[in-house]
Amino acid sequence: MKAVPPWRFAGLSGLPMLAALSMAVSMAVSMAASPAAAQRQPQGQAQGQGPTPNGDLWLTTAVALEYAIDARWSFHFDSQLQLDRNMSRLRDFQVRPGFEYALSPSWAVAAGYVQFQRYPAPLRTQRGSFQDLLHRGRLGPVAYTGRLRAEELFFENGALLVRTRALAGVRLPIGDSPWEFAVSDEIFVNLKVDGTGRQAGAHQNRAYAGFGRPISPHMKMSAGYELDTFERNGAFRNVHQIRIGFAFKLN
Repeated sequence: MKAVPPWRFAGLSGLPMLAALSMAVSMAVSMAASPAAAQRQPQGQAQGQGPTPNGDLWLTTAVALEYAIDARWSFHFDSQLQLDRNMSRLRDFQVRPGFEYALSPSWAVAAGYVQFQRYPAPLRTQRGSFQDLLHRGRLGPVAYTGRLRAEELFFENGALLVRTRALAGVRLPIGDSPWEFAVSDEIFVNLKVDGTGRQAGAHQNRAYAGFGRPISPHMKMSAGYELDTFERNGAFRNVHQIRIGFAFKLN
C-alpha cells in the first residue's frame, strides 16, 4: 500500500474526506445488514421520539483508520454509525479524530476531538475533546488492553457533560487459526452534568463479546454482541447491540 502523507489526514482538508469515507463504509454495511432501515427510514423518523425502549436492538458499524507518523506518533480516525428501534432507524454518526503518542512499548497517551451527530430532531448533537491513557500488553498468547478516557462534551443548548470511561479487554487466539475471541467491559461515570438532565455518578456499562480476524496485512474485521446498560432519570435500561467493525492501517 502506498504511504499517505500525514498532513493529508492531520490537516482540516483531510478530515471531511475521512468522515465521508468512514460514513460511506458504515452506511453500506449497516444497510446491507438491515435493509429495513433503508426502506422504513422516513417512517422511523416520524415515530415517537421518546426514550430508548428497554430491550431495543441496535446495529453499530465501526470503522477505524490508523496512520503511523513515526515510531512514537500516530494519527487515528474512528467512526461509527448506529441504527436503533430494532435496527430500523438511523440514530447517530460518531467521529473521533485524534493523535496518539507512545510513552513506551506498553503505555501511550492520546487526545483529540469527538462529535456525536444525532439525527432524530429532538436528540441533541454533542461535541468536544477527549484524552486517553492506554496500556497494552500480552500474557503469553493473550493480548490485553486497558484504557482510561476523559471526555468534555458540549451540547447544542450550552449544557456541558464531563465524564470518564474505564475499559478493560482481552483477546484470545483460537487455536492455530487466524481467528480470535475478544471480551471487554467499559464503565461510564458522569462527573459534571450541568444542564444535561443527567445524573452524576455511574451512568452506563458496556459488556462485549465477539470474534475477529485479519483480512489482509492492513485490514481487520470483527463482529460481536454488546449489552449496553445505562441510567436515565433514575431508571436503568438495556440495549442489545450487534457490532460490526473494520480496522485499517494506512501504512
